[in-house]
Amino acid sequence: MTSTDLVPPTPARAVARRARAEADVQLPGGGRVTASAARRLQDPVPRNSRSARQSRWDAYEKWCDTYGWEIDEPNAVLCFLDDLAGAGHPATTLDAHFGTLRMLRSMHRSALDKAEIKLCLAVISQRRGEEADVPLVEPGPLQADGVDPDELQRMVRKLDRTTVRGKRDAAVLLLDWWMAGRASEPARLNLYDVKLTEVTVTDKRTGKKTRRPALIVKICRSKADQQARGQEVRILAPDDQELCPLFALREWMDVLADDGQLTPGPLLRRIDRHGNIGAKAAGRHTKDEKRRGGITADTVNDIIETTAQKAKLTPTPTPEKRAAEALAAREAKEAAGRAATAEESNAIMKAWRAARRAARAAVRRITGHSMRRGCIEAMLNAGNPAEAVAVHSRHSPRSAAFDAYRPRKRTWSNNPTADLGLAA
Repeated sequence: MTSTDLVPPTPARAVARRARAEADVQLPGGGRVTASAARRLQDPVPRNSRSARQSRWDAYEKWCDTYGWEIDEPNAVLCFLDDLAGAGHPATTLDAHFGTLRMLRSMHRSALDKAEIKLCLAVISQRRGEEADVPLVEPGPLQADGVDPDELQRMVRKLDRTTVRGKRDAAVLLLDWWMAGRASEPARLNLYDVKLTEVTVTDKRTGKKTRRPALIVKICRSKADQQARGQEVRILAPDDQELCPLFALREWMDVLADDGQLTPGPLLRRIDRHGNIGAKAAGRHTKDEKRRGGITADTVNDIIETTAQKAKLTPTPTPEKRAAEALAAREAKEAAGRAATAEESNAIMKAWRAARRAARAAVRRITGHSMRRGCIEAMLNAGNPAEAVAVHSRHSPRSAAFDAYRPRKRTWSNNPTADLGLAA
């Protein structure tokens, strides 16, 4: 007998179970997590990315139901991508669907094998080559055009900067352009994220040191910084006050101060038609209670697109044109729905998409991304080193995304055909 045998066993204590306000969530690959943990896993992914992934998965599930495939069946993703190509979707769309489905299939414990991955990539590559051979439309994605400094000035001049809304919109446009921002970045700024200061700058031509006003913007989290390490954007005040983000920001902060709202919270705030600002504004507020009264990325996009139309940089769609586009889409989808085979349906949708793409490519496109593209292109065209511009725009200098902004054409002065000694 050991000494421990003389110690009576401790009776098990009854543990009271505690209920949760929300039911647990089942994970796609099996197992469960609390609702709070599920939200914490989901929140770092931008809302637009979540919506896009869900839309792609829904399209894949609908395709599987329509054509009698199981979602985890071998080669289902391959054949789905082939049908997307057959219906006229560009290679970039196929690539996006492939990336999403590859990830979600893995989460559902039905990962694609190496052979199917290789075949899917071959389908995407073939579709890219097919696009290059189409004579109607230039291949590649339809990208937003950049807003250059002259066009930015035209846009700003369309704002009534004596009004509350005009001052807010000027701050949105100029801050977004000078920070080479994504539409979500200025929308997510808080009051404490911006700092107006003065810095010492050495003139490159004279070598003299001067004091210049500057703006430091702290981006706490963005599309490229999901772990919220934080990034700083530093902006020197330009000489032109009309295009100066510091001047616009001061005017907007004076508006907030006059309204008693120079308080912690979103930097850029909603304004209703009565001129009420922030949380006092009527209408639908953002779902995030912490940012109640702040604007969203959609607001930034709307300000950019509307002001570009007022500045005559892009055409304003007429009601008749919108109705004609809607009618063409409806007729194409109805005809595809009546088609006897999948191949006939795909051919109808492919013809409609080609015509729609040609119409869109024929006009200028200014969207929320145009400010980012315009700022980066202006900095590169001014002769700034690509590495410095990439730091400002929060890119890796070697990234394919940043490489897309680099000039692809030599100036006519440096054209290699100029000095062949064959002039007339």
